[in-house]
Amino acid sequence: MTPLFPTPDYYLTNLITMTSSEATRLWRRAIKESFDRTCVYCGKSYELHELTIDHVKPRSKGGETITRNCVPACQCCNQDKGSEHWEDWMLARFGLHPQRKQLILDHING
Repeated sequence: MTPLFPTPDYYLTNLITMTSSEATRLWRRAIKESFDRTCVYCGKSYELHELTIDHVKPRSKGGETITRNCVPACQCCNQDKGSEHWEDWMLARFGLHPQRKQLILDHING
């Protein structure tokens, strides 16, 4: 079955055929869609425009802007997490949530 939206990596591979802003917009949308428009941290569903893209490993700590390091997050979680380690922050903020933790681990480890 062909997915409704191509994967984020599809857009990275095909950057040459699109303008940079168009490719970035579609790449960000694909990440949000691949997580069913859900914040990976709090687990709540949002409209596409309400989600941001968070770097699991912050850029300030050497994280790259690549698909495996980027996840959808609501504005509240993205701002609250800041540059903290995602796993420590999630545990302190939400307690144990093995399914959400595994979802992130599966994504970043590809």
